[in-house]
Amino acid sequence: MNGPTADGHGQNNGKCSQDRLGLPAVVDVNGTATRAVPDAKAVVDPRLGRGVNGTATGADPHAEAVVEARLGRGARDLLEATVVLEAWIGTPARLALSSARGLLNLNSPPLRARSSIDASDNRERRSVVAEGITLVLLILSVAAWAAPINRRLGPDVLPQAIRVALPIAVALQWGLRSRYLSRPDGLASLARDAVVLGTLGILMVELPLVLLPKWGLIAAMLVPVWVGGTVLTRRGWGLIYAVVLVLGTIALDHHESPYLVLGSLTAITLIMCFAAVFTRRQRTDELPGSMRRALLAALLGGCIGVLLVADPSLAWGVHGVHPAIALLPSVIGSFWGGYYLWNFYVAIPQKLRGVPLNDASRAALTDPAMSIFVGAVLRLLGATIILSAVVIALGHWTRGTDAASVFVAFGCVGLVTLLMGLLESFALQGAALFAVSAALAAELGWRYLGDSHVAGAALAIGAGVGVLLALPPLVGRLARSGRVLATTLWIQ
Repeated sequence: MNGPTADGHGQNNGKCSQDRLGLPAVVDVNGTATRAVPDAKAVVDPRLGRGVNGTATGADPHAEAVVEARLGRGARDLLEATVVLEAWIGTPARLALSSARGLLNLNSPPLRARSSIDASDNRERRSVVAEGITLVLLILSVAAWAAPINRRLGPDVLPQAIRVALPIAVALQWGLRSRYLSRPDGLASLARDAVVLGTLGILMVELPLVLLPKWGLIAAMLVPVWVGGTVLTRRGWGLIYAVVLVLGTIALDHHESPYLVLGSLTAITLIMCFAAVFTRRQRTDELPGSMRRALLAALLGGCIGVLLVADPSLAWGVHGVHPAIALLPSVIGSFWGGYYLWNFYVAIPQKLRGVPLNDASRAALTDPAMSIFVGAVLRLLGATIILSAVVIALGHWTRGTDAASVFVAFGCVGLVTLLMGLLESFALQGAALFAVSAALAAELGWRYLGDSHVAGAALAIGAGVGVLLALPPLVGRLARSGRVLATTLWIQ
């Protein structure tokens, strides 16, 4: 959105002079700060075709064309049209404010019917659901890979490969989402940079992993399989990818060579990613996200990945499907909570309708943003607790997932991941990195300070520290719905 937002900060380089006019400010139905139009007579401006009180004496194609060119659409409220007239046409501030009304079609259908956001919002919601299903099938597949790989390669290969591949894969996923995949034309931008990114991935990730003895090749194959799933899900091919994983699981269960099966999965995933990206190659004016922000997001994701694997009591891949199957409840809870956060887009502008700007930015724990956040956390915790109880009850079929402490640990990780994603979305990467660094320090130090015989205890302690440190800056932002409205809400 161009122009001043609900927190009073401008996002447009053009200087707008509404504050000098002394006009009362409110937040309109679209969540955009607007100012009342004065009743004083406006001077006729031949560039705008306006008469007394800003009424249209005839449609002005030039002004309408400039508004549409600068906003990429027609004006949705008075203030953004005023900003365009003043900044790019040079209309005096008072005249621009009164004349902008003529650029709005007040008799048109409700804004929601004209908005281009709804279709994209529905697509993103479907993408979240598909990604959740894909990730669940991915976890089940990896859990099922453990036993056959351990039989063929020994008990130490898969755990070591997972401990190295998982943080790398999560870091790459967060970086790709920040720079490309969270944007409407992200795949088109990714296609432009695909050759460079692929070369860097081979030289900086795959080649060093392959050179590691014993388990390096397995890790090198796991990374593209996991990262590729994120790209395929963004393209809408997540379920096809999940079917490929299931077929690989069946092949492993029939005693095929793990190197052959994982190599085939890697090749198929890369071919599908190539097709997914280059079939969306098109000209676009949209720029990818900031490289600095993408690198910070990748660092944040890598720290979360390390948090997952740094607890030595979680013997990844040794005890059959333990602890991979124990991830399911927290993963499903996290996706439900993240899905609920999409209500930010609708609920906050509706709740702020007609609220003065000063009131919109006041701290209140009953603000709509805080209510949505609490609802998301409750959904995450509720789903995790209920599904964990179900998996524990079925423990004799899941070969070693009956330790309640493991489910508590993964529930804490799900919560801290949700909080870190929100902090990153609000451009509070510094606070997120501080919190996750402290979580890692607490997890690594727990083995020297506490009882290391409780499965998942170090992970739970570390994630708990991360939650405690992430909540204050996040609550400080969410308690002011006007500030949330002014933030670009691309929830991770």
